[in-house]
Amino acid sequence: MRNLELADGRRVHIRRALPDDAAELLAYLRTVGGESDNLTFGTEGPGLSEAEERDFLTRCAAADNALVLVATWAGSIVGSLSFEGGRRQRTRHTGELGISVAGELTGQGIGRALMEELIAWAERSGVIRKLNLRTRVDNRAAIRLYERLGWVVEGRVTRDQCVRGTYFDTLFMGRPVDPA
Repeated sequence: MRNLELADGRRVHIRRALPDDAAELLAYLRTVGGESDNLTFGTEGPGLSEAEERDFLTRCAAADNALVLVATWAGSIVGSLSFEGGRRQRTRHTGELGISVAGELTGQGIGRALMEELIAWAERSGVIRKLNLRTRVDNRAAIRLYERLGWVVEGRVTRDQCVRGTYFDTLFMGRPVDPA
């Protein structure tokens, strides 16, 4: 889908995730879960088996309102984004995304590139009209990125996440999608 050259010359490739990516994607998510307190999971990952992840990737690939992207460098996953629209007729036009970038590569533009790919896909989809996400209120770099890409804060939930005994509030952010 897209190649991205980092400031140090490394080239990252962004593409749709395939069902065959299931094992590597889960391993990546467990690693990044241990690197960042801003995700909703830790080193346990998202809690899916390899078969369940493969089924999720297969279902998303077949849906017109779901997208899973991976960013790869040197043959390994270094970033991911998943978006799944609602399964009911009244909510299929909207959904929530999750995004992560490997710790060593944060701040290099990979997150922005993943988000831009999602927005472009949503605009072309003919289905998606609203993108939603949740982020911790103290995740300032991510909030700045989201706002630059058109997201606005739509709400706040107190004590939504608990990391090592400390509670954190979560911002709900949304972005309308204009058809291409």
